[in-house]
Amino acid sequence: MSDTNAFTAMRVADRLRHRTAAPWEVFGERLRRYEVHLNGDRVEMWRSPIELEGYGIRLFREGEEALGVGGAAATDLSDAGVEASLHDAETVARYGRFPARRISLPGPGSHYPEVDVVDRSLWAHPVEAIETYVHDLLEPFHGRSGVRPSFGSVRATLVEATLANSEGLQRRYAHTNVELELAVKAFGGAEGAPAGEYWATRRFRRLPGAQEVHADVDRWCRVAEDVRHAGSPVSAATNVVLPPGVLADILPTIVGFRLSGPAQLRKMMPPLDARVGAPILSIDDNGLEPFALGTAPSDDEGVPQARRPLLEGGLVRGSLTDRLHAGALGLSGGGGNGKRESAQFPNWFHFAEGLAPTSTTLEVPTGTGGSDDELIEAAREGLYVEQLGYAFPDPVSGAFGGELRAAYRIQNGRLGEPVRGGTIGGVVFAPEGAPSLLSQVQAIGSSTKLVGGLKTAAWLVGGMTVAGA
Repeated sequence: MSDTNAFTAMRVADRLRHRTAAPWEVFGERLRRYEVHLNGDRVEMWRSPIELEGYGIRLFREGEEALGVGGAAATDLSDAGVEASLHDAETVARYGRFPARRISLPGPGSHYPEVDVVDRSLWAHPVEAIETYVHDLLEPFHGRSGVRPSFGSVRATLVEATLANSEGLQRRYAHTNVELELAVKAFGGAEGAPAGEYWATRRFRRLPGAQEVHADVDRWCRVAEDVRHAGSPVSAATNVVLPPGVLADILPTIVGFRLSGPAQLRKMMPPLDARVGAPILSIDDNGLEPFALGTAPSDDEGVPQARRPLLEGGLVRGSLTDRLHAGALGLSGGGGNGKRESAQFPNWFHFAEGLAPTSTTLEVPTGTGGSDDELIEAAREGLYVEQLGYAFPDPVSGAFGGELRAAYRIQNGRLGEPVRGGTIGGVVFAPEGAPSLLSQVQAIGSSTKLVGGLKTAAWLVGGMTVAGA
């Protein structure tokens, strides 16, 4: 992907410069996709490479009262294809209206940070790197009794992303993405207990090493076996320890919207300096976290990435914006969170997605709660949630709630019997004095972990609502 043909956005931009005087931008991608599908503990099928090249255009019609915004996406880079896309974008811009008078697109000359977002081994030797990872993933199951993978897949994408706009900006960067899905099933035994299952779903920038993979597989197998003998939770408001993997299914979707320009325009964002969280809780949006999914030298508009404070000591300190919403809110410059990716349902290509303010990596500074065992000891009685079936995070209401797929009772400050079934839920944001996930944080652990769009330690949250099976 190092040849000049990879400059997708620039090739489209060359045509647009001679066709329209309106402000415009192009986001291009050239992708190679490698997929391995598993059936039990064997490779059932390879699909590689799947190659795709495409672009998304945004066009702006500046007016007295509102800005016309139109977009189109295509994989046809011929003159006729670009002409058709431009026509579609112009048609939409004629009728689409946004409450800003003009758009300030970033131009050339900005300083872009150096960030780590490429797995070099995967980029240079994708098939060999994936084969090694799949071997490391399946090897711990060999000789293990009563637990084995049911099905799964590993999907790796190598991306050349390019940006260009009417202000003369031209940007290019590469990144890698990996998606894992693996169902681990525990079965057998004279007691005749039903099968237990653990679903491992992960998204990351680089392939982990054998030691990390083996440790993960051992944990998945242990949880799958525990689920076979799990009891039912009791309906109560109780102390709950939430590890990073569970919090990552809740916070990016809800915090990423409720503390954003779109929510601010709709009067749904808490005002600056309002208290929405416990005094021990701070959250940054960190677009520079190495190898995080949201990290890049710039956002998808070309604004350099940075760290942005959202909560400080439980108080609202900032919001996530792109250039469009920054203009509507009267912010000079602004942006950094304009992304062509859905936080809830991410796709492996982004050029066809609409651009909107989205969190990069939400980062919660460590607390003084210590290890997970120390948080469990501090909880005394309650639940440790290993995995939810799905948290159903609702960005508009701020509510979430999901099935307890795997959890453990906390009894006398120690982990007790496994439980499953029933639900746990609540709201992330609430008015000051009302219960919410953010306001009921009692302790934050001392060792962070990057999971998806969140980097945090485990949280001890008091008074969470649990409904029995």
